[in-house]
Amino acid sequence: MTYINEKKSFKYIILILSVSSFVLILTLSFIYIFYIKDLFQINLTDEKCINIIKGSSFYGYPDKEIGVYFDSFFSNTKWYCVRNFGKINVVFEGDAYYFGKFARFKIIFDVKKTIKTKTIQPIEYTADGEKILYTDFLNLINTIFR
Repeated sequence: MTYINEKKSFKYIILILSVSSFVLILTLSFIYIFYIKDLFQINLTDEKCINIIKGSSFYGYPDKEIGVYFDSFFSNTKWYCVRNFGKINVVFEGDAYYFGKFARFKIIFDVKKTIKTKTIQPIEYTADGEKILYTDFLNLINTIFR
């Protein structure tokens, strides 16, 4: 009788070890896929990051690269890359007459999201240091790409 109890106990131990191993592998895979992989995957120079953004397009204008249009609509344009804590952002700055006045615009793009989703969405946009409304930003984009 004790042999049967020991055999059942051994099966439970094997089962617990198997499930624990599976959960550990699943957890490590999740951590790698969603956190660690991004740290090693993007080894791009600042220039390449900027070119990724310049060569991208907005959802509503899939055949129009933003670099060409931004550089022709805005004056005193400046593109640069900012890296912080594993994030890679490209910042665009340029002057334009809009909303009835001349303003310095700053638009920040997430390079990793652009690479992953193949569409570009700015993560921040300001005019003269003040955040502008999303609807105003859409009006600006529509004005640029007409």
